[in-house]
Amino acid sequence: MKTEYRTRLHWVLEIGAWLMVPICLLIAVYGIYALPERIATHFSLHGIPDGYGSSKTLLLIPILMVPCLGIISLVAHVVNPSYWNIPFVVKEERKACVYADILTMLHAVELEFAVFMLYMQMILYHQRGTGIVLASAILTIALAATILGLCLRAYRHNR
Repeated sequence: MKTEYRTRLHWVLEIGAWLMVPICLLIAVYGIYALPERIATHFSLHGIPDGYGSSKTLLLIPILMVPCLGIISLVAHVVNPSYWNIPFVVKEERKACVYADILTMLHAVELEFAVFMLYMQMILYHQRGTGIVLASAILTIALAATILGLCLRAYRHNR
């Protein structure tokens, strides 16, 4: 599908997100061989391990990243923007600008999610649960700022 609203920034954000998958996979494969067979797989709010499993559970993060990133990429590349759930009626003459803003939002969310998953993979590899609450709060704030900020920008571009 030809997209006059796709920019270099969109490609950079998307490729950056997808680059996190092989990095997480490398950490997982290395961890399977470097860590003991039984590792902490879950941590309490205070960073204390409270769940254990095989070191092979490190593979879950990159495996789960693929469909999550894939759904966002699929929407961005395949779904016609007129079907996107934009919270206002898009004016015909402003479509390219509005769709570019919404596409930026999609790929920024994709990258934020991928960075968070890389951080979680590193926590599992290092077997330290400290920082999970702060990282989750930062992700929530970043997602909210990205979504609200770019929706407002798209709304202003639509006027």
